Amino acid sequence: MIPSLALSTKQQLAISPRLQQAIRLLQLSALEFEQELRDSLISNPFLEEVEEQEPAADDWGGMPALGSAFERMRAPPPDGDDANDLSWAPERRGLRDYLRTQLFASRASPRIVLAGEAVIETLDDDGYLRDDPGSSAHALRVEPPLSDAEIEHAVALVRGFDPAGVCAHDLVDCLRLQLAALDGADEVRDLALRVLAECLELLARHDYAAVARSLGCEEARAREACALIRRLDPHPGSRYAPNAPDYVIPDVLVIRRRGRYAAVLNPAVRPNARLNQRYVELFRGCRNGRHAAMSQQLQEARWFLRNAEQRFETIQRVADFIVERQRDFFTYGDVALKPMVLREVADELGLHESTVSRATGNKHMETPRGCFEFKHFFSRELPIRGGSGCSAAAVRALIQEIIAEEGPDAPLSDVDIAAQLQAQGIGIARRTVSKYRRMLRLPPAELRRRA
Repeated sequence: MIPSLALSTKQQLAISPRLQQAIRLLQLSALEFEQELRDSLISNPFLEEVEEQEPAADDWGGMPALGSAFERMRAPPPDGDDANDLSWAPERRGLRDYLRTQLFASRASPRIVLAGEAVIETLDDDGYLRDDPGSSAHALRVEPPLSDAEIEHAVALVRGFDPAGVCAHDLVDCLRLQLAALDGADEVRDLALRVLAECLELLARHDYAAVARSLGCEEARAREACALIRRLDPHPGSRYAPNAPDYVIPDVLVIRRRGRYAAVLNPAVRPNARLNQRYVELFRGCRNGRHAAMSQQLQEARWFLRNAEQRFETIQRVADFIVERQRDFFTYGDVALKPMVLREVADELGLHESTVSRATGNKHMETPRGCFEFKHFFSRELPIRGGSGCSAAAVRALIQEIIAEEGPDAPLSDVDIAAQLQAQGIGIARRTVSKYRRMLRLPPAELRRRA
């Protein structure tokens, strides 16, 4: 048999271990990063812990009491001297981990799996896909880059995962996915799909007679279809959210310095580790430093320290931008929040949008007005007559103020609130007022009326 030669090409999908670690460290919360640091100190002999020094009051705005409070919170539980300081915290599997398990178990190609990871990373905590996964996918170093068709394929794949309704674009889409996931053909389910498509406003008003007239069916059937919809979960990802801790440790402290607000990294969460120079010198003098496993550990120690420093530099830069852009918030509150989106911060700082997203996720800022997530300061722009725009968060604050000041015997309807805002030059529809009121967990006018 004559041997033959054949040429073949293959695609290499790889992200360097250092980049993977940098991405992972950036998206950790302060508590999660502290646990990661302690794990590294235990497992890597080339890392050593640096004895912490109490910062002077002038170093971070004259608030040493806050730092000591963090130290008390970080102390291990009393039962056992060797207990890990997070060993008492319950571990719960998150939504993204659950979806990744299904993704890796699928028979999708390696490129679709990679695109699926980008889609899962883009999901909000409640399971919705409100942002464009293309930004996260295109940030991956893949040759050739992931195509729009591959990203769409990955979106369709994740939409079929459990829990039903995940990766939906909006509420109606979420409920449709859940209805479609029900087993078998069912007349009530088909009627429920029509309710979502044609009678959503009537459903919100519990006007079952009008639903029946609109769909041309008996009222009893309309009630069954509406009841089926109400049994669905509007936030399918929330059930996988970790239990909220009793406290959070802020990554950044906002202080007033020389009449201006400034962001300062919280000293309590800075990495207190460094290379153990004694071990490094011993290793270099031992067998000419050729021990592969030890060489790898030394490299990993250096990577960890550099990536940790890069993590805090990125958080600092993003925090500086937020404080400068939203400085009026610290004086006047939510009504003074300006429109701001991730892309704006990314363009200004020369970062990728996905990097800014990771730098703001699970991060908190202690301010004179309280402790807030970084993402609290991001809000889209709404049109305003004769102005440059108003943030959605500011509009929500105005709605809350309007409702707080209404008469107890004459609560304002969403139409009335929209009219008041429009009189102030804020162009907003009644349905948007309803959505923002629900986000504020405020009941409709008929339920706010006092007898």
